[in-house]
Amino acid sequence: MFWSWAKKFLFSLDAETAHRLSVALVKCLARFPFLLRVFSKPRLDFKFLEERGLRVSLSPSLDFVHPVGLAAGFDKNAELVGVAENLGFSFIEVGTVTPRAQAGNEKPRLFRDPPREALFNRMGFNNQGADRVAQHLVNYRRKQKSLKNPSPLKVGVNLGKNKDTPLELAPQDYAMLTQKFAGLADYLVINVSSPNTPGLRELQEIAKLEPIVKSVMAEVRSHSVGQECPVFLKLAPEVVGEQLKDTLQAAESWGIFGFILTNTLGGEHSGLKGGWSGAPLRKQALASLEYARHATERPLISVGGIMDGADARERLRAGASLVQVYSGWIYRGPTFPSDIVRSLTELS
Repeated sequence: MFWSWAKKFLFSLDAETAHRLSVALVKCLARFPFLLRVFSKPRLDFKFLEERGLRVSLSPSLDFVHPVGLAAGFDKNAELVGVAENLGFSFIEVGTVTPRAQAGNEKPRLFRDPPREALFNRMGFNNQGADRVAQHLVNYRRKQKSLKNPSPLKVGVNLGKNKDTPLELAPQDYAMLTQKFAGLADYLVINVSSPNTPGLRELQEIAKLEPIVKSVMAEVRSHSVGQECPVFLKLAPEVVGEQLKDTLQAAESWGIFGFILTNTLGGEHSGLKGGWSGAPLRKQALASLEYARHATERPLISVGGIMDGADARERLRAGASLVQVYSGWIYRGPTFPSDIVRSLTELS
């Protein structure tokens, strides 16, 4: 009943306005965690989840109480890390973050397509910049250290270059970001796959990708004390077949820990170029996952078109270690993450 009313109201607003309002509302409710839990119903006993086989351990430092997380793009500035657990997620990926703050592309730049349960965005890495986002994570980590029972939530940081950084200088942007988030992120993501920054997807070419990955790995190793921070590579759904296989194998040789498949599907809406997410991405994201699973043994995070528990189960059975949601959360409402987790108990 509540979500039915709230959805009608939010969907009557411009999509980006509704997004900002939703973030503000969640931050407000964060002062009253009980209310968040009432709306999102996330509380599932950790022991029960472990008994049902939902805990996922990818490394000694990367252990998840269940496999459902929030994809990058929703919490661009790490404003919701303190409440993500109460929303039903076991991990959250913040960003995409760029070295310097940037406004992103001109508005309008976020659209809904309800009949297809899709979102179209041409945001362009709008964010507050590395310094501001890092400070939000510093504050979060400091607060967690003061708690008797800190949250098991894992936080990934999705990294991108500034729009005005020439492609040949992109490795410097990614290296700087890696340095900035050393010790703050549970994992890092190299994002060279958004369709909304001119030329960015060219960086998926192996010759251009190699210096980026190697610069990030060098920074990770220089800041590691013991266990290295895992680094994932996020690829576009258009990277398929032999190109996908070659990219996965090359990235493995450079030290990449795992892969996130996939980013949004490039396309158009009302004459504007951008990327589609939601149900239209389901088939292609699954195909990329299945192909990748046969090409690599590294951890895979599947994202794109996960609209219900059946979709999440299908991705895990196809070889995903973890799944991320975004559009499904927008269309299904606040209980969506915990509904998926409950559905996944049927896997056992």
